[in-house]
Amino acid sequence: MGVDVELVRVEQLGTSPRRRREHEVAVVGDPLFRFAALLERSQHAGRTPMLDRIDPYGSLELTPAEMNQFLGELDVLAALVEDIGERQVLDAVRGLAKRCLADPDLRLRFAGD
Repeated sequence: MGVDVELVRVEQLGTSPRRRREHEVAVVGDPLFRFAALLERSQHAGRTPMLDRIDPYGSLELTPAEMNQFLGELDVLAALVEDIGERQVLDAVRGLAKRCLADPDLRLRFAGD
C-alpha cells in the first residue's frame, strides 16, 4: 500500500464545509511504496508524532502551521533512507512541504490506499 502526498489549494468561502473548494497543485505518487516503507520504519518509535498519524489506509491533511514540525520529522526519516529511490521520494515530499509552509491557502494531504 502506497501513501500519495498531495499539495492542495483550499478556497473556503464562508464557514460552511459545503463551500470549500480544493484544487490539486502537485502530487508525489507512491506506486512503488517507497514513502510507505520509510514511514513504516519510523512510525511509533516516539520520535515522529506527526508522521505516526499517517495511516496507510486513510487520509490526513496538514496545514502550513504544522509544516515546521513536519519538516523536522522528515529529517529523522532521512536517516532511515536505504536507497536512491527513497531519497528521491523524500526530497519530493520535502519540496511540497516547503511550498505548503510558504502559502496559507495550501494543505498537504496524505492519501493511503
